[in-house]
Amino acid sequence: MNLVVEEAAVTIKTLSVGGKRMSKAIYSQLPHRSPLNGLDCTVQGRLWGTVIDPKCCHRMRASAQEHWHVVYEHGGELAVWWLRQGPGNAPYNLIAGGPYEPASHVDGDFLNACALDTHQGSVGFFQGRMFDLIRDEQVATTIEETKVYLTCSPAVLRLRAARKEHAAAEERAAGPGFPRPEGTRDWRAEAVEEAEQKLKDAEESLARLCKERGCSTQELYAGLAEDVRRIKQARENYGAALKTVEQLPQLFMGA
Repeated sequence: MNLVVEEAAVTIKTLSVGGKRMSKAIYSQLPHRSPLNGLDCTVQGRLWGTVIDPKCCHRMRASAQEHWHVVYEHGGELAVWWLRQGPGNAPYNLIAGGPYEPASHVDGDFLNACALDTHQGSVGFFQGRMFDLIRDEQVATTIEETKVYLTCSPAVLRLRAARKEHAAAEERAAGPGFPRPEGTRDWRAEAVEEAEQKLKDAEESLARLCKERGCSTQELYAGLAEDVRRIKQARENYGAALKTVEQLPQLFMGA
């Protein structure tokens, strides 16, 4: 067997500022923040390369939390972006193909309008079954081929509770009971009246919120669908940013 030793060129890229190699002490003072736009995850600025921080990287690699420290420049300022490796480790709402939970008010506004419509007899959304679909204060649905978890507002939860209490009070009042002596209070009838008042108050409270928003249910759904399309684009952009980071050179610092 013939062994051959071949020469190969090795390029080492150093992190320098003003012609001087950056020290670890200076690097540790760089601000840590993401270069991604908060709406669609487009990269703002220029990604220069990745840096290995032994104290951090070696410890987290041992616990299977591989990540990158990406040095980038934006607006003439250097910063460090810390992110996990692999698309499956993206932030919850940015995992490709994963569920989405809106972080703005779009889902709450839409559910407020849907709850009021459903309570008043409309079957336009959720086939009139919205209150039955609430699980852990959320409604799961599919929008733009994406599983979306919509969070109910306290006003919606209050109306749902009032509806249940009113239905239970009416059921008890309609059921068989013990003979009530003349002149004594009709506790079951009073319970129905009290439940009706709570239901009315809950409905009026929700109606005020919807009126303040000033949009129809259809308009609110359109805004929600647009938000889902935005997050789908953000997921694509995040995936593209990950691929860019994978191709960045490793940068070396001074002592």
